[in-house]
Amino acid sequence: MLVKTKVWSSGRINHCAYSYCFMCLLFLHRHIMQGLMHKHLWQLRCFARLLLAVQWRYCSQKQLPILTLFTKNPCPLCDEAKQELEPYKHRFLLQEVDILLPENKVWYERYKYDIPVFHLNGQFLMMHRVNTTVLEKRLGRMEHKESTLRAHDTHHVE
Repeated sequence: MLVKTKVWSSGRINHCAYSYCFMCLLFLHRHIMQGLMHKHLWQLRCFARLLLAVQWRYCSQKQLPILTLFTKNPCPLCDEAKQELEPYKHRFLLQEVDILLPENKVWYERYKYDIPVFHLNGQFLMMHRVNTTVLEKRLGRMEHKESTLRAHDTHHVE
């Protein structure tokens, strides 16, 4: 039995093709109840390795960092900044926060004279203009950390 699942994270959706773990549990339960575990042990080991590989590949996809732009309308500097970010847009998710909206009053008080202001994953990154050196450095550091973690996870899966 396969159960289709969706995993939500960071405001976007990662599609896990199917819940292979659930299928594995049903398979194991059936064989335990029938006393067939000893007959199919090598098959179960292969199956478990396959499940781990599939889960790692489809359910733990890379999460892009969130670049938050604090802006208002009109903001020519913000429009210019967004154009400068175009070559990097595949490396982050851009989230815009309009500081003029009532629910963003705190951000208005903090940044009313400084927009555009950028945060990367909730931490201040830059203001007034895009600094590609700073952006590149922080994104590179985050990507290196992510690739190191994924390499470590791959080692444990295999």
